[in-house]
Amino acid sequence: MRINKLWILLALLVLVVVTGGARSPLIFLLHLPILMVAMRTRARLGLLVGLFVSVVYLAAAHFQIPQTQRAGMLVAGMALSFPAVAVFAALLHRRMEDRYLRLSTRSREMKTLLDMSQMMDAAFDLDMTLNLILLNVQEITRCQVCAVYLKADGGDILELRAASGPSDRAPLAPSIRLADARAERWALDDNAAPGAIAPAFYAPQAIRVSDTPPPPLYTLDQRARSFACVPLTCLEGLLGMLYVGYDLPQGMDGEGLRRLEQLVGRASFPLQRALLQQGFQFLAFRDAKTGLDNYRQFEQNLVSEMNRAERYNHRLSVILLDIDHFKHFNDTYGHPAGDALLAQLAVVLQNCLRGADRPARYGGEEFVVLCPETGKEEARLIAERIRKSVAETRFTLVQEGEAKDGTTQETQSTVHVTVSLGFATFPQDARSSTDIVKRADLALYAAKNAGRNAVRGHEDISSRLAVG
Repeated sequence: MRINKLWILLALLVLVVVTGGARSPLIFLLHLPILMVAMRTRARLGLLVGLFVSVVYLAAAHFQIPQTQRAGMLVAGMALSFPAVAVFAALLHRRMEDRYLRLSTRSREMKTLLDMSQMMDAAFDLDMTLNLILLNVQEITRCQVCAVYLKADGGDILELRAASGPSDRAPLAPSIRLADARAERWALDDNAAPGAIAPAFYAPQAIRVSDTPPPPLYTLDQRARSFACVPLTCLEGLLGMLYVGYDLPQGMDGEGLRRLEQLVGRASFPLQRALLQQGFQFLAFRDAKTGLDNYRQFEQNLVSEMNRAERYNHRLSVILLDIDHFKHFNDTYGHPAGDALLAQLAVVLQNCLRGADRPARYGGEEFVVLCPETGKEEARLIAERIRKSVAETRFTLVQEGEAKDGTTQETQSTVHVTVSLGFATFPQDARSSTDIVKRADLALYAAKNAGRNAVRGHEDISSRLAVG
Protein backbone atom coordinates (compact mmCIF):
# COMPACT_ATOMS: atom_id res chain seq x y z
CA MET A 1 0.00 0.00 0.00
CA ARG A 2 1.40 3.38 -1.06
CA ILE A 3 1.70 5.91 1.80
CA ASN A 4 0.54 9.46 1.00
CA LYS A 5 3.42 11.95 0.91
CA LEU A 6 1.37 14.47 2.92
CA TRP A 7 1.05 12.04 5.83
CA ILE A 8 4.80 11.46 5.75
CA LEU A 9 5.34 15.22 5.93
CA LEU A 10 2.90 15.58 8.84
CA ALA A 11 4.50 12.65 10.68
CA LEU A 12 7.94 14.21 10.33
CA LEU A 13 6.59 17.58 11.48
CA VAL A 14 5.16 15.94 14.60
CA LEU A 15 8.47 14.18 15.22
CA VAL A 16 10.36 17.45 14.87
CA VAL A 17 7.91 19.26 17.18
CA VAL A 18 8.18 16.54 19.83
CA THR A 19 11.99 16.60 19.71
CA GLY A 20 12.28 20.37 20.07
CA GLY A 21 10.51 22.13 17.23
CA ALA A 22 12.71 24.67 15.48
CA ARG A 23 15.57 23.67 17.78
CA SER A 24 15.19 19.92 17.12
CA PRO A 25 18.32 18.04 15.99
CA LEU A 26 16.08 16.14 13.53
CA ILE A 27 15.06 19.26 11.61
CA PHE A 28 17.00 18.03 8.55
CA LEU A 29 14.48 15.16 8.15
CA LEU A 30 12.00 17.69 6.73
CA HIS A 31 14.07 17.69 3.54
CA LEU A 32 13.01 14.09 2.80
CA PRO A 33 9.37 14.70 1.91
CA ILE A 34 10.39 17.73 -0.14
CA LEU A 35 12.80 15.52 -2.10
CA MET A 36 10.11 12.87 -2.58
CA VAL A 37 7.54 15.35 -3.83
CA ALA A 38 9.95 17.16 -6.15
CA MET A 39 11.37 13.92 -7.58
CA ARG A 40 8.07 12.11 -8.15
CA THR A 41 5.67 14.93 -9.03
CA ARG A 42 5.81 18.32 -10.68
CA ALA A 43 8.58 20.75 -9.78
CA ARG A 44 6.04 23.46 -8.89
CA LEU A 45 4.41 21.25 -6.26
CA GLY A 46 7.79 20.40 -4.73
CA LEU A 47 8.65 24.10 -4.55
CA LEU A 48 5.32 24.87 -2.84
CA VAL A 49 5.96 22.15 -0.27
CA GLY A 50 9.45 23.54 0.32
CA LEU A 51 8.07 27.06 0.81
CA PHE A 52 5.39 25.72 3.17
CA VAL A 53 7.97 23.95 5.33
CA SER A 54 10.14 27.08 5.25
CA VAL A 55 7.27 29.26 6.50
CA VAL A 56 6.39 26.80 9.27
CA TYR A 57 10.02 26.64 10.33
CA LEU A 58 10.36 30.43 10.41
CA ALA A 59 7.21 30.75 12.48
CA ALA A 60 8.46 28.19 14.98
CA ALA A 61 11.92 29.73 15.11
CA HIS A 62 10.42 33.15 15.85
CA PHE A 63 9.06 31.86 19.15
CA GLN A 64 11.73 29.27 20.09
CA ILE A 65 15.09 30.69 19.05
CA PRO A 66 16.51 33.88 20.68
CA GLN A 67 16.79 36.83 18.26
CA THR A 68 20.55 37.17 17.92
CA GLN A 69 22.48 38.00 14.74
CA ARG A 70 24.13 34.60 14.56
CA ALA A 71 20.95 32.72 15.32
CA GLY A 72 19.09 34.80 12.68
CA MET A 73 21.62 33.84 10.02
CA LEU A 74 21.31 30.14 10.91
CA VAL A 75 17.52 30.31 10.85
CA ALA A 76 17.52 32.12 7.49
CA GLY A 77 19.95 29.58 6.02
CA MET A 78 17.85 26.65 7.22
CA ALA A 79 14.65 28.28 5.95
CA LEU A 80 16.18 28.84 2.50
CA SER A 81 17.44 25.25 2.37
CA PHE A 82 13.93 23.85 2.07
CA PRO A 83 12.94 25.54 -1.25
CA ALA A 84 16.56 25.14 -2.42
CA VAL A 85 16.30 21.37 -1.92
CA ALA A 86 13.02 21.41 -3.87
CA VAL A 87 14.66 23.26 -6.80
CA PHE A 88 17.69 20.96 -6.75
CA ALA A 89 15.48 17.85 -6.70
CA ALA A 90 13.40 19.20 -9.58
CA LEU A 91 16.50 19.88 -11.69
CA LEU A 92 17.91 16.45 -10.84
CA HIS A 93 14.59 14.85 -11.74
CA ARG A 94 14.51 16.70 -15.07
CA ARG A 95 18.04 15.59 -15.88
CA MET A 96 17.24 12.00 -14.99
CA GLU A 97 14.15 12.13 -17.20
CA ASP A 98 16.18 13.45 -20.13
CA ARG A 99 18.76 10.74 -19.65
CA TYR A 100 16.05 8.09 -19.39
CA LEU A 101 14.44 9.43 -22.57
CA ARG A 102 17.76 9.27 -24.43
CA LEU A 103 18.39 5.76 -23.17
CA SER A 104 14.86 4.69 -24.16
CA THR A 105 15.28 6.20 -27.61
CA ARG A 106 18.63 4.50 -28.00
CA SER A 107 17.13 1.21 -26.83
CA ARG A 108 14.32 1.50 -29.38
CA GLU A 109 16.84 2.28 -32.10
CA MET A 110 18.95 -0.73 -31.22
CA LYS A 111 15.86 -2.92 -31.11
CA THR A 112 14.81 -1.59 -34.52
CA LEU A 113 18.26 -2.29 -35.93
CA LEU A 114 18.23 -5.77 -34.41
CA ASP A 115 14.75 -6.49 -35.77
CA MET A 116 15.78 -5.19 -39.17
CA SER A 117 18.88 -7.39 -39.19
CA GLN A 118 16.85 -10.45 -38.21
CA MET A 119 14.19 -9.76 -40.82
CA MET A 120 16.74 -9.18 -43.56
CA ASP A 121 18.59 -12.33 -42.55
CA ALA A 122 15.32 -14.18 -43.17
CA ALA A 123 14.74 -12.42 -46.51
CA PHE A 124 15.22 -14.80 -49.41
CA ASP A 125 15.39 -12.42 -52.39
CA LEU A 126 16.51 -8.94 -53.38
CA ASP A 127 13.03 -7.38 -53.57
CA MET A 128 12.17 -8.42 -50.02
CA THR A 129 15.51 -7.10 -48.72
CA LEU A 130 15.00 -3.73 -50.42
CA ASN A 131 11.45 -3.43 -49.08
CA LEU A 132 12.63 -4.16 -45.55
CA ILE A 133 15.34 -1.51 -45.85
CA LEU A 134 12.80 1.10 -46.99
CA LEU A 135 10.35 0.11 -44.24
CA ASN A 136 12.91 0.50 -41.47
CA VAL A 137 14.36 3.71 -42.89
CA GLN A 138 10.93 5.34 -42.94
CA GLU A 139 10.22 4.16 -39.40
CA ILE A 140 13.43 5.63 -38.00
CA THR A 141 13.74 8.82 -40.05
CA ARG A 142 10.03 9.69 -40.52
CA CYS A 143 10.86 10.82 -44.05
CA GLN A 144 8.32 11.45 -46.80
CA VAL A 145 10.16 9.45 -49.46
CA CYS A 146 13.11 7.10 -49.52
CA ALA A 147 14.71 5.15 -52.33
CA VAL A 148 17.55 2.75 -53.07
CA TYR A 149 19.76 3.27 -56.12
CA LEU A 150 22.05 0.37 -57.07
CA LYS A 151 24.95 0.18 -59.48
CA ALA A 152 24.09 -1.18 -62.90
CA ASP A 153 26.13 -3.90 -64.58
CA GLY A 154 28.52 -1.41 -66.16
CA GLY A 155 29.18 0.34 -62.85
CA ASP A 156 28.82 3.87 -64.25
CA ILE A 157 25.10 4.29 -63.60
CA LEU A 158 23.02 4.13 -60.42
CA GLU A 159 19.55 2.77 -61.18
CA LEU A 160 16.44 3.22 -59.04
CA ARG A 161 15.62 -0.27 -57.71
CA ALA A 162 13.07 0.43 -54.95
CA ALA A 163 11.24 3.46 -53.54
CA SER A 164 8.46 4.25 -51.07
CA GLY A 165 6.39 7.37 -50.48
CA PRO A 166 2.97 8.93 -51.13
CA SER A 167 1.23 7.66 -54.26
CA ASP A 168 0.55 11.20 -55.51
CA ARG A 169 4.21 12.15 -55.41
CA ALA A 170 6.08 12.83 -58.64
CA PRO A 171 8.29 9.89 -59.60
CA LEU A 172 11.95 9.95 -58.64
CA ALA A 173 14.65 10.16 -61.27
CA PRO A 174 15.09 6.63 -62.65
CA SER A 175 18.89 6.83 -62.70
CA ILE A 176 21.90 9.01 -62.03
CA ARG A 177 25.46 8.78 -63.30
CA LEU A 178 27.96 7.73 -60.67
CA ALA A 179 30.12 10.71 -61.61
CA ASP A 180 27.14 13.03 -60.93
CA ALA A 181 26.42 11.61 -57.47
CA ARG A 182 28.36 14.37 -55.79
CA ALA A 183 27.63 17.70 -54.12
CA GLU A 184 30.00 20.23 -52.60
CA ARG A 185 32.83 18.21 -51.02
CA TRP A 186 30.86 14.94 -50.87
CA ALA A 187 30.88 12.23 -53.55
CA LEU A 188 30.10 8.54 -53.83
CA ASP A 189 33.45 6.80 -53.59
CA ASP A 190 33.65 3.62 -55.66
CA ASN A 191 36.85 2.71 -53.80
CA ALA A 192 35.53 3.14 -50.28
CA ALA A 193 37.26 1.37 -47.40
CA PRO A 194 35.91 -2.21 -47.20
CA GLY A 195 33.24 -2.55 -44.54
CA ALA A 196 33.49 1.07 -43.38
CA ILE A 197 30.39 3.13 -42.60
CA ALA A 198 30.50 5.80 -45.28
CA PRO A 199 29.58 9.38 -44.32
CA ALA A 200 26.27 10.77 -45.50
CA PHE A 201 25.53 13.98 -47.37
CA TYR A 202 22.77 16.15 -45.92
CA ALA A 203 21.16 19.13 -47.63
CA PRO A 204 19.00 21.02 -45.07
CA GLN A 205 17.83 23.36 -47.85
CA ALA A 206 17.18 21.51 -51.10
CA ILE A 207 16.13 24.67 -52.98
CA ARG A 208 19.25 26.50 -54.08
CA VAL A 209 18.94 30.14 -55.16
CA SER A 210 21.64 30.40 -57.80
CA ASP A 211 22.07 31.09 -61.49
CA THR A 212 24.01 27.85 -61.98
CA PRO A 213 22.04 24.60 -62.31
CA PRO A 214 21.91 22.53 -59.12
CA PRO A 215 23.89 19.27 -58.83
CA PRO A 216 21.95 16.22 -60.07
CA LEU A 217 21.49 15.01 -56.50
CA TYR A 218 19.23 18.01 -55.89
CA THR A 219 16.96 17.01 -58.78
CA LEU A 220 16.29 13.36 -57.87
CA ASP A 221 13.06 14.42 -56.13
CA GLN A 222 11.42 17.63 -57.32
CA ARG A 223 9.33 18.04 -54.13
CA ALA A 224 12.10 17.52 -51.59
CA ARG A 225 12.97 20.56 -49.48
CA SER A 226 15.69 18.73 -47.59
CA PHE A 227 17.31 15.36 -48.22
CA ALA A 228 20.14 13.03 -47.30
CA CYS A 229 22.18 10.56 -49.35
CA VAL A 230 24.09 7.67 -47.77
CA PRO A 231 26.46 5.34 -49.67
CA LEU A 232 25.72 1.62 -49.51
CA THR A 233 29.10 -0.05 -49.18
CA CYS A 234 30.25 -3.65 -48.77
CA LEU A 235 33.52 -5.55 -48.55
CA GLU A 236 34.01 -5.24 -52.29
CA GLY A 237 33.27 -1.52 -52.47
CA LEU A 238 30.24 0.52 -53.44
CA LEU A 239 26.82 -1.11 -53.92
CA GLY A 240 24.74 2.00 -54.44
CA MET A 241 23.09 4.84 -52.54
CA LEU A 242 20.16 5.38 -50.17
CA TYR A 243 18.14 8.58 -50.70
CA VAL A 244 15.92 10.10 -47.99
CA GLY A 245 13.74 13.13 -48.75
CA TYR A 246 11.57 15.51 -46.71
CA ASP A 247 8.86 17.94 -47.80
CA LEU A 248 10.07 20.58 -45.31
CA PRO A 249 13.48 22.20 -44.78
CA GLN A 250 15.61 20.96 -41.88
CA GLY A 251 13.92 17.57 -41.98
CA MET A 252 16.74 15.88 -40.09
CA ASP A 253 19.16 16.82 -37.32
CA GLY A 254 22.65 15.55 -36.62
CA GLU A 255 21.43 12.75 -34.37
CA GLY A 256 18.98 11.57 -37.03
CA LEU A 257 21.75 11.56 -39.62
CA ARG A 258 23.91 9.46 -37.31
CA ARG A 259 21.09 6.94 -36.84
CA LEU A 260 20.58 6.78 -40.60
CA GLU A 261 24.27 6.03 -41.16
CA GLN A 262 24.16 3.24 -38.59
CA LEU A 263 21.05 1.74 -40.14
CA VAL A 264 22.58 1.77 -43.61
CA GLY A 265 25.74 0.19 -42.21
CA ARG A 266 23.64 -2.68 -40.82
CA ALA A 267 21.70 -3.06 -44.06
CA SER A 268 24.66 -3.22 -46.44
CA PHE A 269 25.70 -6.81 -45.70
CA PRO A 270 22.23 -8.38 -46.18
CA LEU A 271 21.88 -6.32 -49.36
CA GLN A 272 25.20 -7.60 -50.68
CA ARG A 273 24.15 -11.16 -49.88
CA ALA A 274 20.85 -10.70 -51.72
CA LEU A 275 22.67 -9.30 -54.76
CA LEU A 276 25.08 -12.24 -54.77
CA GLN A 277 22.20 -14.66 -54.42
CA GLN A 278 20.44 -12.99 -57.35
CA GLY A 279 23.63 -13.30 -59.39
CA PHE A 280 23.88 -17.00 -58.58
CA GLN A 281 20.27 -17.51 -59.57
CA PHE A 282 20.92 -15.69 -62.83
CA LEU A 283 23.86 -17.98 -63.57
CA ALA A 284 21.85 -21.05 -62.61
CA PHE A 285 18.86 -20.30 -64.82
CA ARG A 286 20.30 -18.19 -67.65
CA ASP A 287 22.28 -19.21 -70.69
CA ALA A 288 25.72 -17.58 -70.64
CA LYS A 289 26.01 -17.09 -74.41
CA THR A 290 22.58 -15.64 -75.16
CA GLY A 291 21.27 -14.26 -71.84
CA LEU A 292 18.02 -16.19 -72.37
CA ASP A 293 16.52 -18.74 -70.00
CA ASN A 294 18.40 -22.03 -70.06
CA TYR A 295 16.84 -25.47 -70.45
CA ARG A 296 16.32 -25.90 -66.68
CA GLN A 297 14.40 -22.64 -66.41
CA PHE A 298 12.38 -23.50 -69.51
CA GLU A 299 11.33 -26.82 -67.99
CA GLN A 300 10.14 -25.12 -64.80
CA ASN A 301 8.23 -22.48 -66.75
CA LEU A 302 6.67 -25.11 -69.03
CA VAL A 303 5.40 -27.24 -66.14
CA SER A 304 3.99 -24.18 -64.39
CA GLU A 305 2.25 -22.87 -67.52
CA MET A 306 0.91 -26.33 -68.40
CA ASN A 307 -0.64 -26.70 -64.94
CA ARG A 308 -2.22 -23.26 -65.21
CA ALA A 309 -3.53 -23.92 -68.74
CA GLU A 310 -5.04 -27.23 -67.66
CA ARG A 311 -6.60 -25.77 -64.52
CA TYR A 312 -8.27 -22.85 -66.29
CA ASN A 313 -8.79 -24.52 -69.68
CA HIS A 314 -6.44 -22.10 -71.46
CA ARG A 315 -4.35 -22.60 -74.59
CA LEU A 316 -0.58 -22.93 -74.66
CA SER A 317 1.87 -23.26 -77.55
CA VAL A 318 5.53 -24.25 -77.75
CA ILE A 319 7.71 -23.20 -80.71
CA LEU A 320 11.02 -24.92 -81.43
CA LEU A 321 13.48 -23.37 -83.89
CA ASP A 322 16.81 -24.51 -85.25
CA ILE A 323 19.48 -22.59 -87.21
CA ASP A 324 19.78 -24.12 -90.68
CA HIS A 325 23.20 -25.58 -91.57
CA PHE A 326 24.75 -24.37 -88.31
CA LYS A 327 27.51 -27.00 -88.41
CA HIS A 328 28.57 -25.76 -91.82
CA PHE A 329 28.53 -22.20 -90.45
CA ASN A 330 30.87 -23.17 -87.60
CA ASP A 331 33.18 -25.02 -89.98
CA THR A 332 33.33 -22.00 -92.26
CA TYR A 333 33.60 -19.10 -89.80
CA GLY A 334 34.74 -20.80 -86.58
CA HIS A 335 33.10 -21.47 -83.25
CA PRO A 336 33.60 -17.92 -81.86
CA ALA A 337 31.61 -16.64 -84.84
CA GLY A 338 28.95 -19.26 -84.06
CA ASP A 339 28.71 -18.00 -80.47
CA ALA A 340 28.35 -14.42 -81.75
CA LEU A 341 25.58 -15.58 -84.10
CA LEU A 342 23.70 -17.25 -81.25
CA ALA A 343 23.87 -14.05 -79.16
CA GLN A 344 22.60 -11.87 -82.03
CA LEU A 345 19.86 -14.35 -82.89
CA ALA A 346 18.65 -14.19 -79.27
CA VAL A 347 18.19 -10.42 -79.65
CA VAL A 348 16.27 -10.84 -82.91
CA LEU A 349 14.12 -13.49 -81.27
CA GLN A 350 13.22 -11.28 -78.31
CA ASN A 351 12.29 -8.41 -80.63
CA CYS A 352 9.79 -10.66 -82.42
CA LEU A 353 7.94 -11.79 -79.28
CA ARG A 354 5.25 -10.42 -77.03
CA GLY A 355 5.78 -9.51 -73.42
CA ALA A 356 4.28 -12.76 -72.08
CA ASP A 357 6.31 -15.05 -74.36
CA ARG A 358 9.35 -16.74 -72.78
CA PRO A 359 12.27 -17.56 -75.13
CA ALA A 360 14.99 -19.96 -74.01
CA ARG A 361 18.03 -21.69 -75.41
CA TYR A 362 17.08 -25.33 -75.79
CA GLY A 363 20.57 -26.63 -76.59
CA GLY A 364 23.21 -26.23 -79.28
CA GLU A 365 21.71 -24.18 -82.09
CA GLU A 366 18.11 -24.83 -80.98
CA PHE A 367 15.85 -22.29 -79.29
CA VAL A 368 12.40 -22.71 -77.79
CA VAL A 369 9.61 -20.21 -77.14
CA LEU A 370 6.89 -20.73 -74.55
CA CYS A 371 3.71 -18.89 -75.60
CA PRO A 372 0.98 -18.76 -72.92
CA GLU A 373 -2.63 -18.02 -73.96
CA THR A 374 -1.71 -18.83 -77.57
CA GLY A 375 -3.64 -21.03 -80.00
CA LYS A 376 -2.53 -22.62 -83.26
CA GLU A 377 -3.15 -19.65 -85.56
CA GLU A 378 -1.41 -17.21 -83.23
CA ALA A 379 1.53 -19.60 -82.80
CA ARG A 380 1.87 -19.91 -86.57
CA LEU A 381 1.88 -16.11 -86.94
CA ILE A 382 4.57 -15.75 -84.26
CA ALA A 383 6.72 -18.49 -85.83
CA GLU A 384 6.36 -16.96 -89.28
CA ARG A 385 7.32 -13.55 -87.92
CA ILE A 386 10.46 -15.06 -86.38
CA ARG A 387 11.38 -16.89 -89.59
CA LYS A 388 10.97 -13.79 -91.72
CA SER A 389 12.84 -11.51 -89.32
CA VAL A 390 15.82 -13.87 -89.08
CA ALA A 391 16.01 -14.28 -92.84
CA GLU A 392 16.04 -10.50 -93.34
CA THR A 393 18.64 -9.74 -90.66
CA ARG A 394 22.29 -9.18 -91.55
CA PHE A 395 24.30 -10.73 -88.73
CA THR A 396 27.66 -9.12 -88.02
CA LEU A 397 30.79 -11.22 -87.66
CA VAL A 398 34.12 -9.93 -86.40
CA GLN A 399 37.10 -12.12 -87.27
CA GLU A 400 40.77 -11.79 -86.53
CA GLY A 401 43.31 -12.23 -89.31
CA GLU A 402 46.94 -11.59 -90.05
CA ALA A 403 47.83 -8.45 -91.98
CA LYS A 404 50.63 -8.20 -94.56
CA ASP A 405 52.99 -6.70 -92.01
CA GLY A 406 52.45 -9.66 -89.68
CA THR A 407 50.20 -7.83 -87.19
CA THR A 408 46.77 -9.04 -86.14
CA GLN A 409 43.82 -7.14 -87.53
CA GLU A 410 40.07 -7.51 -87.21
CA THR A 411 37.78 -7.80 -90.20
CA GLN A 412 34.04 -7.28 -90.06
CA SER A 413 31.54 -8.95 -92.34
CA THR A 414 27.82 -9.69 -92.46
CA VAL A 415 26.04 -12.95 -93.19
CA HIS A 416 22.48 -14.19 -93.67
CA VAL A 417 21.13 -17.30 -91.97
CA THR A 418 17.74 -18.96 -91.86
CA VAL A 419 15.85 -20.96 -89.25
CA SER A 420 13.32 -23.76 -89.35
CA LEU A 421 10.45 -23.76 -86.86
CA GLY A 422 7.95 -26.25 -85.52
CA PHE A 423 5.17 -25.75 -82.99
CA ALA A 424 2.55 -27.66 -81.05
CA THR A 425 -0.43 -26.48 -79.02
CA PHE A 426 -2.14 -27.60 -75.82
CA PRO A 427 -4.69 -29.18 -75.62
CA GLN A 428 -5.19 -30.11 -79.30
CA ASP A 429 -1.75 -31.66 -79.90
CA ALA A 430 -0.64 -32.78 -76.43
CA ARG A 431 -1.88 -33.07 -72.85
CA SER A 432 1.45 -33.03 -70.98
CA SER A 433 4.64 -30.96 -70.92
CA THR A 434 6.71 -33.85 -72.27
CA ASP A 435 4.35 -34.57 -75.14
CA ILE A 436 4.00 -30.97 -76.29
CA VAL A 437 7.79 -30.63 -76.68
CA LYS A 438 7.93 -33.94 -78.58
CA ARG A 439 5.14 -32.78 -80.92
CA ALA A 440 6.90 -29.44 -81.54
CA ASP A 441 10.14 -31.32 -82.24
CA LEU A 442 8.41 -33.55 -84.81
CA ALA A 443 7.01 -30.43 -86.48
CA LEU A 444 10.52 -28.92 -86.54
CA TYR A 445 11.90 -31.98 -88.34
CA ALA A 446 9.02 -31.70 -90.81
CA ALA A 447 10.05 -28.08 -91.51
CA LYS A 448 13.65 -29.17 -92.14
CA ASN A 449 12.52 -31.99 -94.42
CA ALA A 450 10.41 -29.46 -96.33
CA GLY A 451 13.58 -27.64 -97.40
CA ARG A 452 14.36 -25.55 -94.27
CA ASN A 453 13.55 -21.86 -93.73
CA ALA A 454 9.98 -23.03 -93.11
CA VAL A 455 7.30 -23.23 -90.41
CA ARG A 456 5.35 -26.38 -89.61
CA GLY A 457 2.76 -27.14 -86.98
CA HIS A 458 1.94 -30.55 -85.57
CA GLU A 459 -1.38 -30.50 -87.41
CA ASP A 460 0.57 -30.33 -90.70
CA ILE A 461 2.17 -33.70 -89.86
CA SER A 462 -1.16 -35.14 -88.77
CA SER A 463 -2.90 -34.07 -91.98
CA ARG A 464 -0.20 -35.62 -94.16
CA LEU A 465 -0.35 -38.84 -92.19
CA ALA A 466 -4.12 -38.89 -92.60
CA VAL A 467 -3.85 -38.37 -96.36
CA GLY A 468 -1.18 -41.03 -96.65
